[in-house]
Amino acid sequence: MDTLKENTTLDNFRVRLGTLQHTLDSYFTSKLDSFEFYYNVFTPSWIHESNNEFTKVMVSELDPDKYILTIGVVSEKFEKYNSLLELVSGSFNKYIYIKTINNLPRKSTTSSRNCYFAYGGEGYRHHLYKLIFWWLVVLALDNDLYNKYLDYVVDAADIFGFTEDMISDWCVAVIYWLNGNDINKNCDLQLKTAEGNRFFINKTDIDDINTKAAESFRSFFAL
Repeated sequence: MDTLKENTTLDNFRVRLGTLQHTLDSYFTSKLDSFEFYYNVFTPSWIHESNNEFTKVMVSELDPDKYILTIGVVSEKFEKYNSLLELVSGSFNKYIYIKTINNLPRKSTTSSRNCYFAYGGEGYRHHLYKLIFWWLVVLALDNDLYNKYLDYVVDAADIFGFTEDMISDWCVAVIYWLNGNDINKNCDLQLKTAEGNRFFINKTDIDDINTKAAESFRSFFAL
């Protein structure tokens, strides 16, 4: 029964992970169908040091080692970044393919559905923001990695343009999600920065203006 409970918990974690990745990617693009998402553009080698079962689920979903090239053809020639330096150098651009939970990613025959990542290009920060979120999740799950690689994540966040308030927001979001709460535009996650609100709950400054205007309108006619 303990093994069954553990496996069920891991399956739940896998589904929640895929759902959140889909939610975040859906804010960024309208090209995804239900349950589809893009795996992470880069995963540092130290994450593979973890023996934590939840981290292993994350690796299998967000750092796959092969993809479906065409029907019946699986390829291991992935377009992946090998280091953080290579990622931020801007020298190499990569395609990221569509994935679903517990399945290999697949190269779409519709080229526009394959995400083209270029550091400094359109929408590139969205993918970097995902990296910091999931790396912080790993550190929250694995105390050994936390002690060894917290500085790595903080340095990477600095390179990616994070402010202290943004780091704080990402940590709040990690704790919120790991506590079993779903993150989406209808959740009650409270964040400080415009970047955090836009990334996690798809909320912009204009949304606040419209909300306040609607409240004022209702209050006026309630008099």
